[in-house]
Amino acid sequence: MREPEVRPKGSGGAGSIWWDSEEPPGRRPSRDRRRRPLVAALLSCLVPGAGQLYLGYRRRGAAMLVVTLLCVAVAAGLWSEPTAVSRMLVQPRSLLALLVADLGLLVFRVVAVVDAYLLARRDDVRAPAPTSGWRKGAAAGLVVILTLTAAPHAAAAFYDLQAYDLLTSVFAGEDPLWHARDRDRHQTGDGLVTAIPGRVTVLLLGGDAGPGRQGRRTDTMMVASFEVATGKVALFGLPRNMVQVPLPDGPAADYFSECRCFPRLLNELYAFAEDERPDLFPNSRRPGDGAAEELLGLPIDHYALVDLLGFVDVVDALGGVTVNNVKPLHIEVDRLGREGSQPAYEIQPGLKRLNGFTALAYSRSRETTSDYDRMQRQRCVIGSLARQTQPAEVLAAFPKLVRVLKRSVATDIPASRLPALIEAAGDQPIKVATVGFTPPTYNIGWSSGYPIPNVPKIQSAVRRMTSQAAATTPTTANPDGLGGTTATTRAPATGGGSTKPKPACTTAS
Repeated sequence: MREPEVRPKGSGGAGSIWWDSEEPPGRRPSRDRRRRPLVAALLSCLVPGAGQLYLGYRRRGAAMLVVTLLCVAVAAGLWSEPTAVSRMLVQPRSLLALLVADLGLLVFRVVAVVDAYLLARRDDVRAPAPTSGWRKGAAAGLVVILTLTAAPHAAAAFYDLQAYDLLTSVFAGEDPLWHARDRDRHQTGDGLVTAIPGRVTVLLLGGDAGPGRQGRRTDTMMVASFEVATGKVALFGLPRNMVQVPLPDGPAADYFSECRCFPRLLNELYAFAEDERPDLFPNSRRPGDGAAEELLGLPIDHYALVDLLGFVDVVDALGGVTVNNVKPLHIEVDRLGREGSQPAYEIQPGLKRLNGFTALAYSRSRETTSDYDRMQRQRCVIGSLARQTQPAEVLAAFPKLVRVLKRSVATDIPASRLPALIEAAGDQPIKVATVGFTPPTYNIGWSSGYPIPNVPKIQSAVRRMTSQAAATTPTTANPDGLGGTTATTRAPATGGGSTKPKPACTTAS
């Protein structure tokens, strides 16, 4: 039934704009009146309730506007607490709650848009039946407005699901074997569990499994230890060619009973335990953790292993990385089984923009340099990548990064522990001190040309860098990890050099 036309008394007043018409009866509505449904729908797309107010439905528009303002207030409150937002974004349950909230807000906005459109159509009581062309045009316009309304919610849901997928796959849970060893556990009120109170220590491994290689060699080994109270990070570089690294008590140490150490190169330990003798490492699927603990005298809470192809994809997804190269360097690109050319060329000193495979080659090259230069270049690349990456770039590359990280990263950090780690980091500035345990400073001799670590001296340096006083007392260790190195990976032919060498690179901002 068609509603009767009821007009307020009088022709003046502010309210007459919504009711009065200057058009004679029977004439087709003006173009402006024909546009009113789409205008109202667009206003409610931008601000739910604005279209209703435009049409004169003050109570309905005010109610929708109040809901809109409440949503804006909640968003502003979250935005003012970035740590709280970060904690939410790394919890699977919170991500699901955000997904439900996103869908609820989408439904509310769609209802506001459609309601404004229908109210404008209903109010146009004097208009004759619309033509087929007008109906199609109005329907197309409404579809466009609804698409604009839904687009940001669809994007938010997509990123939400991507983050949920990442958390529930990469951060799936603790390794029960890794935590089977008897050790002290200290838990804070926010859920942070560490071996040393107030300190989180993570072993970072870079593996190079690929075509033509048996097993995975961990050519990149670093230990990062974060002090919660000060924001200081101590980063220790472990040379890949170190031999006779001590092993923790257990079957492996008993097997190598003569020295209770791993007699081969340190970077072969992972493959040895994984492929040759897994029975010797019953308490860990990541044997490098125990060896690193024994070498440093520092309990390790977690590990993270990154495949080198994953590193390539991360650099490419972020658009490359710029480093400040100091020394001329010969590199040979290894595409790790992927199709493409494998050029060899010289990188001259200066700022250089590197893609994924070139950055990998730059980080790994040691043909005309040393392992210890290479360790520093790896830290330069990682530092430059972190400093140069902008949030917008990460957001744009996030879907690809999720695929890369799922394929290339293994860790025992459970998703439930991430909020506590973020809370520990807070918003305080991070201060990084690095040292590479390289010869001749940190070895006591050589075996077949490879350095044997001076364990007491290494552990003394670790204690100095991880003590409370280390936050204000500068360490005497060479921060570049290059003191006294030579241009080879083997023992120097003569007793060697006290002159501090030139750094291989510096971090480019």
